[in-house]
Amino acid sequence: MDGDPESTSDRVERTTTDTKRHGRRAFLGLAAVTGVSALAGCSGTGGTVSAARRPPTVPEEQLKSGGWEQVDDVTQDPAFEQDLGPVTMTAATRTRLYEDTELRAEIADKTLGQAATQFATFFATRVTFDPDLTSLPAGAGQKELLDQVESQSRTQFRNRLKEAGLKPVEQVGTGTFDVASGTSARLTEYEASYSFEGFSVNVGTEDITIEGGEISVAGHLAAWIADNSVLVAGGAYPAENFARSVTKNPSDAIELSVDIDLGLTPKAYRKELFGLMRQVE
Repeated sequence: MDGDPESTSDRVERTTTDTKRHGRRAFLGLAAVTGVSALAGCSGTGGTVSAARRPPTVPEEQLKSGGWEQVDDVTQDPAFEQDLGPVTMTAATRTRLYEDTELRAEIADKTLGQAATQFATFFATRVTFDPDLTSLPAGAGQKELLDQVESQSRTQFRNRLKEAGLKPVEQVGTGTFDVASGTSARLTEYEASYSFEGFSVNVGTEDITIEGGEISVAGHLAAWIADNSVLVAGGAYPAENFARSVTKNPSDAIELSVDIDLGLTPKAYRKELFGLMRQVE
């Protein structure tokens, strides 16, 4: 796609009143599916127990060696909650957001500052429920639980990409993605682009104008149930290289040319992102 250094617009969204309301509606729908009686049986005291603030586990060494920087760490506890008879259900989220800041600086430098935003991002989120809705007998409610978390995560991810200046953000496919634990995660794919304005390059006494253009960006989001929680991981990266040549003839005897090549490597970025997503626990 759901980081810059930190662009404040790309931070994981904090809980707002509307988000809380949406979360409570979704939670109530899930409760109707799983059944209050089953949930009551999962609570030893019948009271409220705050959902744990466990962070998702990410491949720290791989991130460090790859030049990624953590640019945000957001906890929502509770992200939403609801009283249902003998129990109060709560959910907490913890999100860690990273950016390839070296790539951002490199692209900005090559475009003389015209293309300066998050292009390569990675995030990991853990959603923890109390009572634990992921471990009900016979897997009751797991599909509905994952549906709700995935739907809200998709909305937040799309918003994050839009706030980074990418548009239009379009969902282009769904599928599955096997993580390191062997679980098959749900995968959603997005396409977007970042538009930047033209700039001029001085060659001798002449200015050569490079027209603005677009850098295509791919986004991916995966969601799955693991370790008594729902995990969501994903990110974004440049989906194709940008190269252009401009020639100017100030006289019959002189030909000036400027080549711009950002040297982007989409296949390598994709492989790296999926490698990071696969190891989230």
